[in-house]
Amino acid sequence: MLGLRHLPLKYRLPLIHGTLNLLGRAKARGWNKATGEGLAKGPLVVSAFFNESTGVAQGGRLSANAFRAAGYDLIEHDIRPCFKHYIGEGAELPGKGGVWYIHANAPEVLVALMAHDPAQWVDRYRIAYWAWETPKAPRDWILVADYLHEIWVPSRFVHDALVATFNDALRADLIPRLRLMPHPVPLPPPARHALSRAKFGLSDELCEALCLFDTKSSAARKNPWGVLVAWQEAFPEENPVARLTVKVSDLSDDRATERRLLAIAAKRSDIRIMDQRLSEADMEAYIGAFDILVSLHRAEGFGLTLAEAMAAGVAVIATDWSGNIDFMTPKNSRLIKSSLIPVSDPEGGYSMVKRDPMQVWADPHIFEAVTDIRQLTDQPALRKALGAAGVQAIRDLHAPWRHDELAALPFNSWL
Repeated sequence: MLGLRHLPLKYRLPLIHGTLNLLGRAKARGWNKATGEGLAKGPLVVSAFFNESTGVAQGGRLSANAFRAAGYDLIEHDIRPCFKHYIGEGAELPGKGGVWYIHANAPEVLVALMAHDPAQWVDRYRIAYWAWETPKAPRDWILVADYLHEIWVPSRFVHDALVATFNDALRADLIPRLRLMPHPVPLPPPARHALSRAKFGLSDELCEALCLFDTKSSAARKNPWGVLVAWQEAFPEENPVARLTVKVSDLSDDRATERRLLAIAAKRSDIRIMDQRLSEADMEAYIGAFDILVSLHRAEGFGLTLAEAMAAGVAVIATDWSGNIDFMTPKNSRLIKSSLIPVSDPEGGYSMVKRDPMQVWADPHIFEAVTDIRQLTDQPALRKALGAAGVQAIRDLHAPWRHDELAALPFNSWL
């Protein structure tokens, strides 16, 4: 599949996933499906994209850190090299037996399984951590689910998306494998906010608002355009006491989005575009340096950046739909109502979503966001109160990852 990276996503993804599924189905004929038989005790191996800067990579690092914080010894295993070996089974998995935890979605888990001789993983208790952003998960994920003992998900929204797919395929037997495990988002030190404002060029004289997205996560789904429209309607003239920063990752493959963003920013001194790549630590500090985060997303499997902002005490305005409502309430954030519309992402990562009455996502009500943007930019005390409530909400997400809770789960039998 070399050379495909330059194709538009709407062509690239069907080719990649189609090829992987064909190869996977052929290889899986010789695999043993996940049962309680043939397993052996051994180490905890956590596989993730440890050296990358995507949301799924960050989620993998959070999981590994949470296991360690709960007292588990683990071996980190990077998934990326598996992509060189999915045909020839040349990858090496550390240790023997035990538990193999893979923080990646089904296509990447399939690559990890194919990259290793099945003898390396057949005696391991296998857990994957999946997320999805529409009301039905892809049907071809069922192929991979058969070889997993558990599937952990970050939100009830993702849980229900997988249940819908399993039921559609008459595979309700897979539903008991699902386990709700929210991302264990860390709480940054209180001093981080003040120190970071100067570092990132933010002004103490302004209310600094942030909207951020990665073009690889689909601009259609993240909907930064909704935030820009709401900001301009909230402030028809340039606002001298507030500023919106749009932080965007990886514009190299989306020049149309780049041109559109720069054209808007060129007309407004209170709107700026930031596309500098930041390290994981700097990104955490960057989010925490703002006063407000605004996300008028159409769908989130969880909403990791929303949770990270809340953990840092940042007041958050976000769409009242999908995975983020597990931890966002009217008491700790400002939630924007929406209408549900058919999923439409003709040029992006959700172009593969088939037409289905269930496959909808949010069209957030801009007029509500306008009101909340005005209110929060004008009321520091309200921002502070929401920020404090948000910190507590994120602290509560750690409950399933505490030692006593993890120790009661089935995987411990194989450590």
